[in-house]
Amino acid sequence: MHLIFIRHGDPDYSIDSVTEKGKRELELLADRFEGFDATEFYVSPMGRAQKTAEACLSKLNVDMAKQPVPVTTLPWLREFSYDCVDPKTKKSRLCWDNMPHDYYEEKKYRSDKKWFITKLMKSGNIEGHYKEVCDGLDGILSSWDYNRLSKDIPIYNCFPNLTTEEAAIDTHLQAEQKDLDKKNLVFVCHLGVMFAMISHLTGMSPVQLWQGFFVAPSSITVVGAEERVPGEVVWRVQRMGDVSHLESNGESASASGYFGNYLKI
Repeated sequence: MHLIFIRHGDPDYSIDSVTEKGKRELELLADRFEGFDATEFYVSPMGRAQKTAEACLSKLNVDMAKQPVPVTTLPWLREFSYDCVDPKTKKSRLCWDNMPHDYYEEKKYRSDKKWFITKLMKSGNIEGHYKEVCDGLDGILSSWDYNRLSKDIPIYNCFPNLTTEEAAIDTHLQAEQKDLDKKNLVFVCHLGVMFAMISHLTGMSPVQLWQGFFVAPSSITVVGAEERVPGEVVWRVQRMGDVSHLESNGESASASGYFGNYLKI
């Protein structure tokens, strides 16, 4: 199984939609999805994500001989834009908008077990908001027979109802029988919540992703399931922030959310 995360098109935050550049991006993104075998779309309720999903689905659902791709709007896929109180300035700010010194001086931010007990995060119940996202994602994965072994270890049990005899063989065969290897779940959302989900899947602190990584609007990130141990799955990022559909068509990627220029190479 693959999880495909799409960041919405270049945003116009003032109207919760996309800019004129964003519209051009979405046309190219939609072209890339034409003919893609998507299993289901999960979409943020925010306007810029809805616009992005509509563009992709316009090409996916063009073949009337096929069943339309199911689409589910999920409230917890909204941008992870929860406020906290800055312990230094005593002013309100976004939980993931750390200045460099504040991030590097607080060692707890780099621990997947301690990042949420920092003064900043505790001031905004960020642990609770993060748990809502993680529980929502795990609920989706569970519906496809991927069940997390524990809250502390990001290993998922696939096919928990196998008999002893079935479990003794390579369960990749079981996945093929259930067609799980061909399932592609698409999440159309935002940078902040996307990194929250990826941190949960990979056992990292989300602050490390929020602080150290960037993906451009209209980009594609792919996370795949790996079965190194029969019956157990871990998730691994195969591709992050891919904008080749933009650059190959002469459309530069947007640096929205990045404090600098986006390098085309």
